[in-house]
Amino acid sequence: MIDGRGRLFGKISVIDVLIVIVLVVAVAVVGYRFTKLQAAGPFPAKQDRLRVVFYQEEVNDFTAKTVKKGDPAKDALLNVSFGQVVDVKTDKSVSIVKSDKGEYHVSSKEGYCSVYITMETNGSVGNSGATIGNSVYYIGQTITLHAGNAVFFGKIFDFQKVSAGEGE
Repeated sequence: MIDGRGRLFGKISVIDVLIVIVLVVAVAVVGYRFTKLQAAGPFPAKQDRLRVVFYQEEVNDFTAKTVKKGDPAKDALLNVSFGQVVDVKTDKSVSIVKSDKGEYHVSSKEGYCSVYITMETNGSVGNSGATIGNSVYYIGQTITLHAGNAVFFGKIFDFQKVSAGEGE
C-alpha cells in the first residue's frame, strides 16, 4: 500500500491525504457553526409592535396627498415592509435658499410640502437602532419609501414601541 517514498498506492503522498482530511473537517466545522447561527437568527426572536415615522422636507403636494391611512409601506431598496400607514401629516416645505449676500435662509415653495408618514410594523428596538425584517434602521437614516402609489426620499424621523392597546 505505502511504497518506499511514502506514497499511497504509489501515487498519493500520505501528507497530501492528511491535508485533505484536515481541510474537510475544517469546512464541516465552519459550515455547522454557520448553519447553527442562521437557524438561531442574528436578530432577537421577540417582535414588538413598532411605530416608525418617516420625514421628507420637500415633496410635491399631489404626491403627499396620494398616501392614505391603511396603505402598505416598504423600504424600496431593501424590500422591507414597514407595515401599514397609520397617519400622514403635512406642513410647509423646508427649502434652504442662499441670499445675494451669501446667507442661508429657510423658506417654503408653493405647491410643495413637508410630510411625516407614520407606519406600524413588527420589529424590535435596541441600543443599535430598530430591527425590522432582517435589516437594522437608525434615526436619521435616508431611505426610499414606497407608501401606497407614491415614492419618497427622506429620513427615518423616529421609531418606538407601541404600548399594548395603543395601536389598536
